[in-house]
Amino acid sequence: MNDLYIDPRKYTEKNNFPDPKTIKVYDTTLRDGEQTPGVAYSPEQKYEVTKMLSDTGVHIIDIGFPFVASSERQALQKIVTGKRNGEIREDLEILVMCRANKNDVDATLKTLEKVGAKPSEITFLTFTSASDLHIKVKLGPTLLKREGETKIIEDVKWYREANCRMMEEICSYIKSYGVKKIELGTEDASRSDISYLKELIDRSVSKGANRYIFPDTTGSLTPESTRYYARELRSAFPELAMVSHFHNDFDLAAINTIVALQEGMEGFSVSVNGIGERAGNAALHNVAVTLKVLYGIEIPNFRYDKLKELSELVESYSGMPIRPNEPAVGRNVFAHESGIHTHGMLKDPQTYEPIPHDLLNVKTRFVYGKHTGMALVEDLLKKYAKEISDKNIEINSDMKIKILKAIKEKRERMAEEKVASKAIQKYREILTNIEIDENEVLEIIYALGSKKQYE
Repeated sequence: MNDLYIDPRKYTEKNNFPDPKTIKVYDTTLRDGEQTPGVAYSPEQKYEVTKMLSDTGVHIIDIGFPFVASSERQALQKIVTGKRNGEIREDLEILVMCRANKNDVDATLKTLEKVGAKPSEITFLTFTSASDLHIKVKLGPTLLKREGETKIIEDVKWYREANCRMMEEICSYIKSYGVKKIELGTEDASRSDISYLKELIDRSVSKGANRYIFPDTTGSLTPESTRYYARELRSAFPELAMVSHFHNDFDLAAINTIVALQEGMEGFSVSVNGIGERAGNAALHNVAVTLKVLYGIEIPNFRYDKLKELSELVESYSGMPIRPNEPAVGRNVFAHESGIHTHGMLKDPQTYEPIPHDLLNVKTRFVYGKHTGMALVEDLLKKYAKEISDKNIEINSDMKIKILKAIKEKRERMAEEKVASKAIQKYREILTNIEIDENEVLEIIYALGSKKQYE
């Protein structure tokens, strides 16, 4: 720790965390990340992302529903082959999802057979709902049909019991096919009754589930409620492997993930750049770097220096630009313009950079504009002194003032010419262009209808 400032870890070193060797980084970029409106990866892109996730040190990847499209099956086949030929780490856990019905499980098993993967090699995530809202309103018709009921039942207890029976049955069914790892997911768990959530988990575990993923489906958890749920669940199931999966609707996903870790949930689900539905998920870079820099929790064999490259790869494939001020990996995190800041940075990067730039294998850079100070101009003149001298340009005090004035005037002209506004307009158009809207769907319908008419 540096003697000239109070290290943030002074205040966090007494927090309880699992042994870093037991922490599992669980990435959902290829599943939840692809559920971002407008995002779709090719099988080749999924494979390249998987390779880089493997190189970065992620422990588990969720590749989604392999039975829903041929491209998903191709991606799975590439990933399974990559593990066998050594391009992907042998210990990287591959997870697939299926809803809690036998048709989904059968389709998934057939898919695995086609790509040459044994059920024992793959983790199955099967899921249901946990909150009464989801169970009765969203899942209700399915449960009624499954139980042979023809009339709507009002008592929520009936739906709770039917839901538990469904999960008992599906976990037993998956296990009967030789699946070794079954992960239970419960949508909207963060708004569920804790006693019922415990019952649902307990009954699923009794039939074969051996890991639980606790989702904050609507991003509604606060650090306080996260601590409550995580503490209750860890107390009820002290030996059960647990993972958090938090959405970012209130920009609390990262801190909630860290709180869940403090309470013994040793795995955490994240996505590269935080992409996902609505406001996205807890971001890999945010959680990993915060744990290391602010809490002193370093994940063994994790490559922090790969995070920037990984971020740019997913940004390119997804078409979802990360904001310039995105923590850790944003373009502006290690960029400085203000004269006050650049003056300090030229003396010691620690004055204004809380994250060591060498941790992420990036370089500090200086941007020139209306807030630039003379110290930065003088530093540049010193850096390029020979080149400037070779051009027979004499630098004196008057010249320095003119240079600084010209920089500021150029930036002000750019503002008057609305350079930034025009760039943002292009950005918005690009986001629109990568989505399929309802008008384009209508065009598909009309085209298919016309084709059928003349067949």
